[in-house]
Parts: sequence; C-alpha cells; structure tokens
Amino acid sequence: MYPNQEKDKFLWMDFLEGSQTALSTIYLNNVNDLFAYGCKFTVDRSLVKDCIQELFVTLIQSRGKLSATDNVKAYLFASLKRMIFRESLRSSKLEEIMKTGDYRFETGLEDLNREDFENDHYSKKLLIVRSAVESLTSRQKEALYLRFYFGLSHKEIAEVLELEEQSSRSLISRAVNKVRSIIKSDKKRVSNFLLALFSVSVREK
Repeated sequence: MYPNQEKDKFLWMDFLEGSQTALSTIYLNNVNDLFAYGCKFTVDRSLVKDCIQELFVTLIQSRGKLSATDNVKAYLFASLKRMIFRESLRSSKLEEIMKTGDYRFETGLEDLNREDFENDHYSKKLLIVRSAVESLTSRQKEALYLRFYFGLSHKEIAEVLELEEQSSRSLISRAVNKVRSIIKSDKKRVSNFLLALFSVSVREK
C-alpha cells in the first residue's frame, strides 16, 4: 500500500460525485510519481507532461463512465502508460506491445556511477545487483520498479501491467530469482538489496 492510497480512494469517490477539488488533490498527490513513471518509457519529458495533462482532462470528460477503485495510483499509471504508447506508436502496435511487454523501460539505475556508492562490501554488492537488474526484460524491470520504488501491491502491479494477479506474482518472482541466481543470495536479502538500490537511485535524482 502506498502512503496516500486510502485518501486517494475516498477522494476518487468524491470526484465521481462531482468534486473538482477532490480531483485536484489526487493530481497533487500523484503528479510527481506519474512523471517519474512516465519518463521510464520515453526520453521526451514534454510528451510525458502533455500525457499527464491529457489524462486528467480525460478523467473530467469521462467522469460519468468511471467506476470506484481501491487502486487509484495503479489506475493512473496504467492509463498514463497507454497514453504515452498511443502517442509514440502506431495504434496497430499498441495492443501487441502491451501484451508482449516488448517496450523500452529504463529504471534509472543505469545512470548511477560507481562514485554513487561507498567503497565497501555492501556497496559493491549493490553494483552487482544493479547489473543483474539491467539484465532483466523491460516488463520484469517495470514490475520491480513498481514493487520496490513505489511499494505497490501485487494486485496493483497486475492492474498497471494488465495481467492477472498470479501472473504478476510469477513475473516478480522470476525476476527476483534471476537476480538471486546472479548475486548468489537468499530471497530476503535480494529484496533488501533491491529496496536499497532503488533508494540510492531516488537520492541521486
């Protein structure tokens, strides 16, 4: 569960009942995360900003057709991702790419330099973990990013990736196991390394 999840859920209900202030608060609660997430798919930051604006305009225009949701951030992430892909790709390719996961996704970890880490055993291990993460598929990297950066649940990640929840769990499990096989650590330690690694990437932004 992310920090504002419960607040966003009730704000979403208020928005569906006609409150523009509620939607404005949802925007403020999520705009930075939406921008960070959107920039993982494209280097065109203006496109990401435009898509975020379009997303919220679309919400206002289609409010009468929207339903209640427990996962506002997941809904926003999934909608933004589709908008970015729609603007970047021919429409005929959109469904294929969403289904196969054959798209660009940069975690931001690739921008970290050795100087960003302390010269000790733990930091050297983080460098190995970074290399392991970068060897994953785009969809696996995206799932780990959503899990360890934003702290989304398996259900929320499944909604963003448009998968069944069990498929989301399996995707993350395979990704963690691959990292685990490379760095030769147990699953709990790998999770701790991933949490630490993504926190380093946040500090360096």
